[in-house]
Amino acid sequence: MSLQIEIDESAYSKNFENLLVSHDRYIVAFGGRGSGKTDTFYLKYLLELFQPYSFKLAYINKEKTNIRDQQYAGFKRVAQRTGLYEYLHFSEGTYKIVNSENGNALVPKGMDDPEKTKGLDGITAIWWDEINKGTKEDFTALNKLLRSPEAEYLQFALSFNPVSENHWLRSMFFDEKNGYGLNERFRGKGYLHHSTYRDNEFINQEEYLETLLADNYDQSSIDCDIYGVWGNPKKGNLFINTFKKEKHVPPIPYLFDRSLYTYISVDFNVNPMTALVLQTDLHLRKIRIINEFRDFDSDIYKLCDWIGRNYNTRDLFITGDSSGNNRHSYSKGSLSGYQIIQNQLKLNFTQIKAMKGKPAGYVQSKRLIGNAFFARHPDMSISNAPFLVEDLESVSLKPSGDMDKTSDPSQSHLLDCLLDGLYTITRGNVKNIPN
Repeated sequence: MSLQIEIDESAYSKNFENLLVSHDRYIVAFGGRGSGKTDTFYLKYLLELFQPYSFKLAYINKEKTNIRDQQYAGFKRVAQRTGLYEYLHFSEGTYKIVNSENGNALVPKGMDDPEKTKGLDGITAIWWDEINKGTKEDFTALNKLLRSPEAEYLQFALSFNPVSENHWLRSMFFDEKNGYGLNERFRGKGYLHHSTYRDNEFINQEEYLETLLADNYDQSSIDCDIYGVWGNPKKGNLFINTFKKEKHVPPIPYLFDRSLYTYISVDFNVNPMTALVLQTDLHLRKIRIINEFRDFDSDIYKLCDWIGRNYNTRDLFITGDSSGNNRHSYSKGSLSGYQIIQNQLKLNFTQIKAMKGKPAGYVQSKRLIGNAFFARHPDMSISNAPFLVEDLESVSLKPSGDMDKTSDPSQSHLLDCLLDGLYTITRGNVKNIPN
């Protein structure tokens, strides 16, 4: 006898009730942040595991490494909250979730996996949260897998924030003249749902609005995150859009100041080899970028020579990209990039301020911090760093929210140095930035 599951109405938002029970071939759920749409999908597909019919969902992430901390953690959290956890098997190794009684399962898949479609035989449904980070080709390849003859119904569910009018999702799923109506090719077989934080009765909406306003510095982002409307970024929409050359580049450049802390932020495994020198006081009342290193066909050893010639190595900190923790084959003993710098400059371990890995949402977080510094900080300046200024004025934002590094491979590295450095000195918290 199969287990009978009843979920109290307080477990889900009334605004998502139709989505929760939809068996439409396509679900297109979009809108602002904090609406509760993602948690609704967690609950929806956990409940499907207890149905008497065959059900096998592939839940998708653009990056395989993010599955554990994002969707898998979300499924566990909602299962624990609703009392479903004890009836399911959660595999900490594969991140597969199974109802052992009937074999129904939720199977993870990362689209950066070379064997992205392997193990997806017999799937009856697909859900891709943040599908705006994927491509039209990704969607098409996955959609072709939905053909199981055992399925009670076949479904592809998409959930996302409408980041740009220019995104392929806008042209593919929505009416040409109405960005909030289904394209006629999906009418009759698709369910469209739009939501904002105002549809989530489980949060303090006024407090959350303040959070959203603090996180956004341009109208396009405000439109998308708060109102759930399609962003309309200008051509060449900049990754850092609050930098103003006339404000942030002083007519008389600042030079090295012995009274300030010195950070050298490094971008590893790139050509040109790049590093940026930042200075600040204890309370971050001054943020001064005073120099840049940019050398083609160079290496870490040349960078160390440059640092040693120009700065007192006893009084500086090294930070930068987490890839500097990786071992380098050209070093003696295959040391990591940070270990090479530490040895060459005779630094102690407290002078290395490097992240061990990148937390989920890292690129978006450091963009937020960079924009906050240029928008809010009263004493933020760039001197003797023309290539950094060029990056700030030219590196654009991709529809996915990532940095666009495709136009010129030699660009963006100094901008990475800057943002990694700012992330380090604020410990990744925008609240630490003085007004």
